[in-house]
Amino acid sequence: MRPSVGFLLRFFGLAAILFAFWSFAGAGDAYGRAVLATANPLMWLLSGFRVVGTLPSPVGLDVMIARGGEDAVLMPLQPRETFSGLIPFLALAGASQRVALRRRLSGIAIGVAILFAFHIGLALVGPYMTGIPQSELPLVWVRRVNMLIDVFYGFYGLIGYYAVSFLLWFGLVHSSAAPGTEPR
Repeated sequence: MRPSVGFLLRFFGLAAILFAFWSFAGAGDAYGRAVLATANPLMWLLSGFRVVGTLPSPVGLDVMIARGGEDAVLMPLQPRETFSGLIPFLALAGASQRVALRRRLSGIAIGVAILFAFHIGLALVGPYMTGIPQSELPLVWVRRVNMLIDVFYGFYGLIGYYAVSFLLWFGLVHSSAAPGTEPR
């Protein structure tokens, strides 16, 4: 079997196992809660909103946010789906056999930390996706905030789900493989 075929088979096998664990065993929801708990104090500082609860739903977690004594509103963010870029990164790293285990584990730890920080950034934008914080701003600032949200989520939609995972894998794990070798 060619080395690249073996790598692809390992990658798809690991991705399938991780996806099942993420979606059906609750790992995605647990990770989402960890991101939201970490982002919560920063969210309050930036928008005045706090995560007041998460409700399990068939598609993941519904995130409820509120400000002060106001009623809770649904934040338009599904953590299980939005943070799923972690799966291809872990599958790529796990499928990379020509990288020393210590280097691979180090790359995974750094990559997961970078993705975790990236996901916190996505959670911080969540209250602004409701439109409530910017409704209190002058029109010129409403446009600026909405443009920033469009750019941030456009970037994430175009490359964030999987390209960031691939780039992290390539930079942190694959590039440390022995010179002249390809994934196998």
